[in-house]
Amino acid sequence: MKQQIRKTLALGAGALCLAGGSVAHADTEVEIHGIIDVYGGAENPVGEDEWTGKLSSGGKDTSYWGISARHQVNDGLAVVGALEAFLRPDRGDAGRFDGDVFFARNANVGVETEYGTVRGGRVTAPLFLPMVFTNPFGGSFEFSPANYHTYAGGPNAPLVGDSGWSDTVQYTSPDLNGVTINVLYGFGNNEEDDSRGDDRIGAYAVYRDGAFTGTAAAHAVDYALDAAGVEDGGTQYAALLGGMYDFGTFQLYGQYQHIDNDLDVDDFAINSVTVGASVDAGPGQVLASYAYADASRFGENDYEDGGDRHTWAVGYELPLGDMATAYATYFMDDIDDASDSGHNVGTGVQLRF
Repeated sequence: MKQQIRKTLALGAGALCLAGGSVAHADTEVEIHGIIDVYGGAENPVGEDEWTGKLSSGGKDTSYWGISARHQVNDGLAVVGALEAFLRPDRGDAGRFDGDVFFARNANVGVETEYGTVRGGRVTAPLFLPMVFTNPFGGSFEFSPANYHTYAGGPNAPLVGDSGWSDTVQYTSPDLNGVTINVLYGFGNNEEDDSRGDDRIGAYAVYRDGAFTGTAAAHAVDYALDAAGVEDGGTQYAALLGGMYDFGTFQLYGQYQHIDNDLDVDDFAINSVTVGASVDAGPGQVLASYAYADASRFGENDYEDGGDRHTWAVGYELPLGDMATAYATYFMDDIDDASDSGHNVGTGVQLRF
């Protein structure tokens, strides 16, 4: 499909050339891509005792559309760029929520050489992809236990900031015998932005060797917070180690994460472990994952330790051709200090293009 789109753009450029209009050169590629993901089910949030039926989006992955471009300047230099925006197809609205940054997934431009790629703009946060690669439910903000111990959960999410960093410069190394290294520096131009603070720095590495994938990531984020009505600040330090091994008919996943909240008003750490598996079953796969944390951000304010956290999910995914997947998942989240555990169950369809 992507190849077909590129060919169509090239043919369109040729027609414009004959007509004397502006053209896309033969050494430029433009690609349109995205995900449309809708599911139906019922939810009982943490701390509440009522179930609510719903039709929602992003059960397997957050829906988005995007455009990426690559212009080959010469044999050793290319200019690259990407614009990607989240959407809610169940409502036809832009963004993951009201007031979301429009191009929240990616909005950047950069240069690529044999020594690596440098991009500037909005890029993916350093711990997000390592988390996605090493758990069976990927980056789902609805059903992934690993994500609920990193970025998911709104104001109670363990990691401060969004899954994307604005005003950031990113360097990506070339492949170094199976290892790719990324280093990010965010300027934090606005203390009210998605990073909740000032300058931030992060890095992650991904190693692939046949059936094995290994990841390591870390960040340090300075931020302002509103705890008990008092403006204060501090720094969050976080690190993640993860791995996945593909045995053919099944895959095993595991990751460990340490978060140190060094705050002006309080200090506490969160250690979490996630394990998971995906197993071939009939025409699809059964997915299962469990995550444990020895602390949580669930209390009277967003930064208070809310006790141990146990989160698990089980589901089934059925491929529908090369571009679509049907899925059904049950998710449970139990936090010590919450009066009731949270539950989410749903079945949906995802289309990739």
